[in-house]
Amino acid sequence: MDEPAWWPIGIALSSSTEAFADGQLRTSYGRTVLWDFHPFLTPEGWSTDRGEGTFWGDWPTEVETVKTVSISQNCLVLLLNENLIAHVQPAHIGDDVSRLSRYEPWQKALNRQNLLLPTGGWSVDENDRILLYPNHSPSSADEDDSVVLNLIEKLGSLHSSLEPFSTPNTERRWNDRLKAIEDSLKTKTMWRAPHASSTVGLPRIHLSLDSVVEVDGKRMFLPLSRSLSEHLLCESDRLPSLASLMILEQQWSRKVGLTEQQRQTVLETWARSVPLTWSSRQALSTVRGGAWVWRYHATVLELAQAKAFADETTVKACEQWLQEVSRLQAHLGTLRMWKSGQWVGITGLVVSFFSWKLATLTFNQSLLLAGLSIAVGLATNAIYHFKDPKPY
Repeated sequence: MDEPAWWPIGIALSSSTEAFADGQLRTSYGRTVLWDFHPFLTPEGWSTDRGEGTFWGDWPTEVETVKTVSISQNCLVLLLNENLIAHVQPAHIGDDVSRLSRYEPWQKALNRQNLLLPTGGWSVDENDRILLYPNHSPSSADEDDSVVLNLIEKLGSLHSSLEPFSTPNTERRWNDRLKAIEDSLKTKTMWRAPHASSTVGLPRIHLSLDSVVEVDGKRMFLPLSRSLSEHLLCESDRLPSLASLMILEQQWSRKVGLTEQQRQTVLETWARSVPLTWSSRQALSTVRGGAWVWRYHATVLELAQAKAFADETTVKACEQWLQEVSRLQAHLGTLRMWKSGQWVGITGLVVSFFSWKLATLTFNQSLLLAGLSIAVGLATNAIYHFKDPKPY
């Protein structure tokens, strides 16, 4: 039996009909609530009183026409009264979008950014069921390099506005999140990163090159809810701006293919509109994770979603990328050997000091050993940093 586009045919353990009867979407990734949204496909459904959840913002009191604009993996898009757009989420996947509007400090910070926030909606148990937006039209975002780079600069500005609400590096949670995805997908790759202290977490804004819209001639991002696979596999985490940047870069690369020079331009464009510490050498260092670990994160998330919706073309593309990243990880393993040279130098200094104190070596011999130890430490450290793969 044919299933709607929002139904995860690759991981669902039942039909959509059975799931609606049960009120649960059960998948091999986990389960979540499924609610009956069908009444909202008609004008009468919008006037029915509902006793659960919270209706917030500008909720339409009189709906005369309802048209289905599109149905995708993300949601159903409806046009109400020819002037209001409604995004209907069939399954519970969090309230990341509504919090951007409902939490006043965030809403004020984002007010002047190129982000079209919802003006109202319906949320139940901290999950957005319906989000309402002013009328807008979709805008193609990948027909020209300058258009994408302009959006990337706007992404940096958008995240910079949220810098006052940032939280410190939470590398343990970020690494746990990668492990959860890897365990579910049974990938042959594994990546854990230490992350620089300047890499901070930000309120989540899920953006896509496919969710760029035009309002009064102005291109804007339309925030999306987290993907179904991310909701089922991962905790609700704050991630750094670099994580969102790499998701957009990966999407662009899938569509047009990117060269090393283009990836460098992406990072440089983003760096111009974010705090210097976010794009510092330490923050972008590959041995600390940097841009590459977030490219990896973007790819495994994409792979999880592609498997959820049985998108074999994307699955193969992601798996091929993961095979290539294995070589990068092998190189990082070699670098760790050079890093250990610093400990050889420190050990040599300790030995030279106590050998002199215990008169095992003469002063000159101890001094020579100390000098050699410092030289080894400095040399291996220089090689370690020199061989750090470029972030692009």
